[in-house]
Amino acid sequence: MGKIKFNLEFGGFYDSVHSNIIDDAIRNSELLYYETFEYNTLNWKFIHAQYCKIYIDILNHELDLNLKFIKLNSPDFYNFETDKIEAEISDKEFNKLKSEYLNSKEFIDYVNESSKSYDGFISFYNGIEAVKKEDEILLNYMFNYILLSISDDIQMAIYEVLDEVGSLVIN
Repeated sequence: MGKIKFNLEFGGFYDSVHSNIIDDAIRNSELLYYETFEYNTLNWKFIHAQYCKIYIDILNHELDLNLKFIKLNSPDFYNFETDKIEAEISDKEFNKLKSEYLNSKEFIDYVNESSKSYDGFISFYNGIEAVKKEDEILLNYMFNYILLSISDDIQMAIYEVLDEVGSLVIN
Protein backbone atom coordinates (compact mmCIF):
# COMPACT_ATOMS: atom_id res chain seq x y z
CA MET A 1 0.00 0.00 0.00
CA GLY A 2 1.41 3.37 -1.03
CA LYS A 3 1.58 6.58 0.90
CA ILE A 4 1.42 10.18 -0.27
CA LYS A 5 3.23 13.03 1.46
CA PHE A 6 1.71 16.49 1.38
CA ASN A 7 1.89 19.83 3.15
CA LEU A 8 -0.96 20.75 5.46
CA GLU A 9 -1.41 24.52 5.55
CA PHE A 10 -2.70 24.98 9.09
CA GLY A 11 -1.83 28.67 9.53
CA GLY A 12 1.63 28.37 11.03
CA PHE A 13 3.03 29.85 14.22
CA TYR A 14 4.01 33.35 13.21
CA ASP A 15 1.61 35.76 14.94
CA SER A 16 -1.25 33.28 14.51
CA VAL A 17 -4.07 31.70 16.45
CA HIS A 18 -1.75 28.75 17.08
CA SER A 19 0.96 30.86 18.70
CA ASN A 20 -1.78 32.47 20.81
CA ILE A 21 -3.06 29.05 21.92
CA ILE A 22 0.44 28.03 23.00
CA ASP A 23 1.03 31.38 24.76
CA ASP A 24 -2.29 31.06 26.61
CA ALA A 25 -1.46 27.51 27.67
CA ILE A 26 1.95 28.61 28.97
CA ARG A 27 0.40 31.54 30.84
CA ASN A 28 -2.14 29.22 32.41
CA SER A 29 0.41 26.57 33.34
CA GLU A 30 2.05 26.27 36.70
CA LEU A 31 5.43 26.98 35.12
CA LEU A 32 4.88 30.69 35.52
CA TYR A 33 4.92 30.22 39.28
CA TYR A 34 8.50 29.00 39.27
CA GLU A 35 11.02 31.80 39.77
CA THR A 36 13.50 30.21 37.37
CA PHE A 37 11.06 30.05 34.45
CA GLU A 38 12.26 32.04 31.44
CA TYR A 39 10.03 32.27 28.40
CA ASN A 40 12.95 32.83 26.01
CA THR A 41 14.69 29.61 27.04
CA LEU A 42 11.85 27.34 25.95
CA ASN A 43 12.57 24.77 23.26
CA TRP A 44 10.22 26.29 20.68
CA LYS A 45 11.14 23.82 17.95
CA PHE A 46 10.09 20.95 20.22
CA ILE A 47 6.94 22.73 21.41
CA HIS A 48 5.86 23.49 17.83
CA ALA A 49 6.50 19.90 16.70
CA GLN A 50 4.49 18.55 19.65
CA TYR A 51 1.68 20.98 18.86
CA CYS A 52 1.64 19.75 15.24
CA LYS A 53 1.42 16.13 16.40
CA ILE A 54 -1.56 17.05 18.57
CA TYR A 55 -3.09 18.93 15.62
CA ILE A 56 -2.75 15.85 13.40
CA ASP A 57 -4.21 13.60 16.12
CA ILE A 58 -7.25 15.85 16.46
CA LEU A 59 -7.65 16.11 12.68
CA ASN A 60 -7.51 12.31 12.48
CA HIS A 61 -10.19 12.05 15.13
CA GLU A 62 -12.43 14.65 13.45
CA LEU A 63 -12.15 13.08 9.98
CA ASP A 64 -11.77 9.41 10.94
CA LEU A 65 -8.39 9.25 9.19
CA ASN A 66 -4.93 7.99 10.04
CA LEU A 67 -2.69 10.81 8.84
CA LYS A 68 0.91 10.54 9.94
CA PHE A 69 2.91 13.55 11.12
CA ILE A 70 6.26 13.65 9.28
CA LYS A 71 7.72 17.01 10.33
CA LEU A 72 7.11 20.72 10.63
CA ASN A 73 8.43 22.74 7.70
CA SER A 74 9.29 26.27 8.82
CA PRO A 75 10.54 28.96 6.44
CA ASP A 76 13.70 30.92 7.12
CA PHE A 77 11.69 34.13 6.79
CA TYR A 78 7.98 34.62 7.34
CA ASN A 79 7.45 37.44 4.85
CA PHE A 80 6.29 35.16 1.99
CA GLU A 81 5.13 31.93 3.62
CA THR A 82 4.47 30.33 6.98
CA ASP A 83 4.89 26.97 8.71
CA LYS A 84 3.35 23.89 7.15
CA ILE A 85 2.91 20.41 8.54
CA GLU A 86 4.33 17.69 6.33
CA ALA A 87 1.97 14.75 6.66
CA GLU A 88 1.40 11.40 5.03
CA ILE A 89 -1.82 9.68 4.00
CA SER A 90 -2.38 6.15 2.74
CA ASP A 91 -3.60 5.56 -0.81
CA LYS A 92 -6.74 3.94 0.61
CA GLU A 93 -7.66 6.99 2.69
CA PHE A 94 -6.75 9.34 -0.16
CA ASN A 95 -9.04 7.44 -2.51
CA LYS A 96 -11.83 7.67 0.08
CA LEU A 97 -11.38 11.46 0.24
CA LYS A 98 -11.19 11.71 -3.56
CA SER A 99 -14.44 9.85 -4.06
CA GLU A 100 -16.14 12.13 -1.54
CA TYR A 101 -14.74 15.50 -2.61
CA LEU A 102 -14.50 15.03 -6.37
CA ASN A 103 -18.24 14.37 -6.28
CA SER A 104 -18.96 17.51 -4.27
CA LYS A 105 -20.12 20.51 -6.28
CA GLU A 106 -19.13 22.83 -3.41
CA PHE A 107 -15.58 21.47 -3.37
CA ILE A 108 -15.24 21.65 -7.15
CA ASP A 109 -16.51 25.26 -7.10
CA TYR A 110 -14.02 26.04 -4.29
CA VAL A 111 -11.10 24.62 -6.29
CA ASN A 112 -12.16 26.31 -9.52
CA GLU A 113 -12.38 29.67 -7.76
CA SER A 114 -9.32 29.43 -5.52
CA SER A 115 -7.01 28.06 -8.22
CA LYS A 116 -7.58 30.96 -10.63
CA SER A 117 -4.81 33.33 -11.57
CA TYR A 118 -5.16 36.89 -10.32
CA ASP A 119 -3.11 40.09 -10.22
CA GLY A 120 0.26 39.16 -8.78
CA PHE A 121 -0.33 35.40 -8.97
CA ILE A 122 -0.14 33.05 -11.94
CA SER A 123 -1.70 29.65 -11.24
CA PHE A 124 0.00 26.57 -12.61
CA TYR A 125 -3.02 24.45 -11.66
CA ASN A 126 -6.07 26.33 -12.90
CA GLY A 127 -9.33 24.51 -12.17
CA ILE A 128 -10.31 21.10 -10.87
CA GLU A 129 -9.16 19.25 -14.00
CA ALA A 130 -5.58 20.52 -13.57
CA VAL A 131 -5.57 20.15 -9.78
CA LYS A 132 -6.73 16.53 -9.73
CA LYS A 133 -3.86 15.44 -11.99
CA GLU A 134 -1.37 15.91 -9.11
CA ASP A 135 -2.20 13.99 -5.93
CA GLU A 136 -0.22 16.30 -3.62
CA ILE A 137 -1.85 19.42 -5.08
CA LEU A 138 -5.30 17.85 -4.81
CA LEU A 139 -4.61 16.94 -1.17
CA ASN A 140 -3.56 20.53 -0.45
CA TYR A 141 -6.84 21.83 -1.86
CA MET A 142 -8.88 19.15 -0.07
CA PHE A 143 -7.39 19.92 3.31
CA ASN A 144 -7.56 23.68 2.79
CA TYR A 145 -11.26 23.20 2.05
CA ILE A 146 -11.77 20.87 5.01
CA LEU A 147 -9.96 23.19 7.42
CA LEU A 148 -12.19 26.09 6.39
CA SER A 149 -15.10 24.30 8.01
CA ILE A 150 -13.49 22.56 11.01
CA SER A 151 -10.55 24.75 12.07
CA ASP A 152 -12.55 26.26 14.96
CA ASP A 153 -13.36 22.76 16.25
CA ILE A 154 -9.70 21.76 16.04
CA GLN A 155 -8.60 24.91 17.88
CA MET A 156 -11.10 24.29 20.68
CA ALA A 157 -9.92 20.69 21.01
CA ILE A 158 -6.29 21.83 21.14
CA TYR A 159 -7.13 24.29 23.92
CA GLU A 160 -8.52 21.37 25.91
CA VAL A 161 -5.49 19.17 25.23
CA LEU A 162 -2.99 21.89 26.06
CA ASP A 163 -4.27 22.24 29.60
CA GLU A 164 -1.30 19.95 30.24
CA VAL A 165 1.18 22.10 28.29
CA GLY A 166 3.72 21.87 31.09
CA SER A 167 4.91 18.55 29.69
CA LEU A 168 5.48 20.22 26.33
CA VAL A 169 7.40 23.12 27.82
CA ILE A 170 9.65 21.34 30.28
CA ASN A 171 11.18 18.91 27.76
